[in-house]
Amino acid sequence: LVAALPEAQREVVTMLKVGGLSLEEVARATSSTVGAVKQKVHRAYTSLRKSALERA
Repeated sequence: LVAALPEAQREVVTMLKVGGLSLEEVARATSSTVGAVKQKVHRAYTSLRKSALERA
């Protein structure tokens, strides 16, 4: 399911959940703000939730 996400969303989710980075660390690594990272994560989780429900 994660592979189907847009690249920017996939990148931040991977850094947070697999890499164990903090929001601040992800923001620095992607040259983004913490707010932008939070928005990408929220959109990614919403998309993942929708995809999971459609598969159920």
